[in-house]
Amino acid sequence: MKHTLFLLVATATVVMLPLTQIKATDIVGVSNLSVPVPARHETMQITLWYPPTAGGTEMLIGDNALFQGVTARLNAPAAAGSWPLILLSHGGLKSGPNIGAWMASRLAASGFAVAMLRQPDPHTQAPQELLDEIWLRPADLSATLTALEADMSLSGRIDTKRVGVLGFLVGGTSALALAGARFDSENFMRSCDPGGTGVDCADFARTGVDLRAVDASRLARSHLDSRIRAIFLVDPELSANFTPESLADISVPVDIVNLGNADTIWPGLNAAGLAGRIATANYDTVPDATRYDAFSECKNDAPDILRKEGEEPLCDETGDRSRKEIHEQLAAMAAAAFRRMLPR
Repeated sequence: MKHTLFLLVATATVVMLPLTQIKATDIVGVSNLSVPVPARHETMQITLWYPPTAGGTEMLIGDNALFQGVTARLNAPAAAGSWPLILLSHGGLKSGPNIGAWMASRLAASGFAVAMLRQPDPHTQAPQELLDEIWLRPADLSATLTALEADMSLSGRIDTKRVGVLGFLVGGTSALALAGARFDSENFMRSCDPGGTGVDCADFARTGVDLRAVDASRLARSHLDSRIRAIFLVDPELSANFTPESLADISVPVDIVNLGNADTIWPGLNAAGLAGRIATANYDTVPDATRYDAFSECKNDAPDILRKEGEEPLCDETGDRSRKEIHEQLAAMAAAAFRRMLPR
């Protein structure tokens, strides 16, 4: 994708506008927290979505020229109860930090606490540093869980014995790593060769990224986090690059969803092969969806903006159902899966 779209998406989540005339019963709570991430030697920001009581400041989160924002009540008091925690990791190397807010808000409305990290802006990173995100993002998620476990203000609100990870795209890659999947470094380095299933190969080629320069030892090491009890994946990237042995050793339940059907799923995102390699996995598809339905709902003029910029048609709706309807289905699938995989 070109730089115009990078900027539009990357800035989507810093827009938080007060709203009026919104029913409070339709809005979940959200708060901003800082998390120390030892692997990065810095702190990162997360947004925590949760069931609220009355109060807080009504906000529109993630609104920009392309995408519709999501309503939430900033710093609303938390509702009574103890909720399962879902760590949500969305998007490829160019995704904005709240591009998955549509899912986070729906899960919070269903009785979950959802933590999303604000990933680094790719414009601040050298091209070769983007490769490090593949092994840094699992570490980000583990660090987030550690910080939330230690946060006394959340004591009794989050059930740290019922923790799941929901991953889209490279976030799905990170989720699998936390379940114990390990990369075959040599396989990964060949993923952009002819016939490979890499998904960012054109961007890597344009910016001069050399996959063979990846830190193989860090890429291939284990990121297993035994605190993670369930995984839900949507169009995970690089699933062909994990070692078969590590996939066979995964013991936590894993639900995998591809957006599209056998003829339309992008080869680099086709995860059907994971179901046969992970004994605990369930596999499903949303046949009338496309990979772009993982993104937020688009504004009316967004398709024209993207066409004029020569970008991918990530706001085109080609099926009989709207993106909102597909989002509702995906969120219902995720909520049902986590209720099943994270029993009391």
